[in-house]
Amino acid sequence: MKTAVFLLVSLASGLSAQPLRVYSEFAKIDATGRVTAPAEPREILSPAIARNAFSSFQVVVDVPRGTPYQLYIAQNPENAVAVTLYRESGDKLERVEQPVSGNTTQVFWMDLWTARDAPVVRIKVEPQLHVNNDWVIYPMEARVMEATVSDGMKPSVTINQLSCAGFTPSASPDVGRMNLRNAQQDAALASVAPQEDIRKLGVGTCDAPVSHDPEWYLRVRDYLLRPH
Repeated sequence: MKTAVFLLVSLASGLSAQPLRVYSEFAKIDATGRVTAPAEPREILSPAIARNAFSSFQVVVDVPRGTPYQLYIAQNPENAVAVTLYRESGDKLERVEQPVSGNTTQVFWMDLWTARDAPVVRIKVEPQLHVNNDWVIYPMEARVMEATVSDGMKPSVTINQLSCAGFTPSASPDVGRMNLRNAQQDAALASVAPQEDIRKLGVGTCDAPVSHDPEWYLRVRDYLLRPH
């Protein structure tokens, strides 16, 4: 069996031609697998992930109707994170088990859980698509950061304060709940970060300029995951 490995390292039109793509949790994707916003979605190749926390991504399988496939999420080291996949179906997320079979374009929600004691290293978390007797591999290498979400601490930063900095949960109830869960983790990290820096990002001040980019909030998460 021939193996085809597509290194998905381009944006926009380059990504749209590939049968396997990965986007942030905030990208707006329609039922055809097309990103409707932002115009240039963030490239997801080496995302930073916190410990004792969930990290979420959207995986698009883009194939002609009637094309059978199977989707796997491979890891190296094995079981470096706990992976849960959901099929996006209208406003619902339906949990599925690997390997996931299908025969048409489908958007999946990929949840990664990173343990509190996970080593601070790079790990491979690679969506792999078996289609047309070939393999398409998305080369994602996650960076496990020192940032660790505390248990049981009531954050001093609220979701409303994060909203000032651009956090907007999805209107889809199931996806919106996932967005809010992840934002609660951000609030915990923001509560122990330098508050002057947090305010400069617009958290709690609503001083940041308004943006219609659904991924604009990710600049806040980027800061929270960096060493301070």
